[in-house]
Amino acid sequence: MLFGLFARKENKILSRIGVDVHSHLIPGIDDGAKDYEISLLCIREIVKQGVKKIYVTPHFQTRRFNNDEDDVRLRFEELKAKVADAKIDVDMQLAGEYLIDDGFRARMESDKKFLAINDKYLLVEFSFNQSMMGMEELFFDLQMLGYEIILAHPERYSYFYTDSNLLIKFKEQGVYFQSNILSFGGFYGHDVMKRAYAYVEKGWIDFLGTDMHSLRYRDALENTCKKSKFQKMMRKQNFLNNQL
Repeated sequence: MLFGLFARKENKILSRIGVDVHSHLIPGIDDGAKDYEISLLCIREIVKQGVKKIYVTPHFQTRRFNNDEDDVRLRFEELKAKVADAKIDVDMQLAGEYLIDDGFRARMESDKKFLAINDKYLLVEFSFNQSMMGMEELFFDLQMLGYEIILAHPERYSYFYTDSNLLIKFKEQGVYFQSNILSFGGFYGHDVMKRAYAYVEKGWIDFLGTDMHSLRYRDALENTCKKSKFQKMMRKQNFLNNQL
């Protein structure tokens, strides 16, 4: 009996991090979950893998998802109520994922407050198509405002594959890196998976997140968590998620 209990506990591989810092589970607000049914199914899978706290991080982008923080808060409360009604044992929290685009600095200089993890850790992402100039200065300005920067999924930016000098500069600047769990299962392709493991080996990755969007992501999360290489990495590495 004790052996069975131990085995079930070990199967919850994401209990090693306990906290998911990146997900898109508010219906109809970005390219994430399309309805509450999908949201709840995805949340159940994340919890099944051992997560106790989920930060929902909808996209904030000037052109594609020009969301308003106040509206997002209201929509999040609706999701939180649905989770409670479904009796899912998880702590739901709200933050955001902000694209560094040509409207980001204007948002930064406005009266609107960013939706940051614990009002401190700001999750940001870059364009997947091309890098932008002046990122070091921008990050410095955010840090002067009191934010700690978390760069989402650095393994997915192809322009860093042949030149990682800027990533090194970011690390020296105190920027945290968050990798997507699905990257380690090949969900985004072999090159991304290879880069994700390489960044972990370099000691660059501070946080993990599901970046959950849909049932396809849910199924990929289940498959990734079953992979022996991913399980071995999880038992070997220490990430910072549980500190949030």
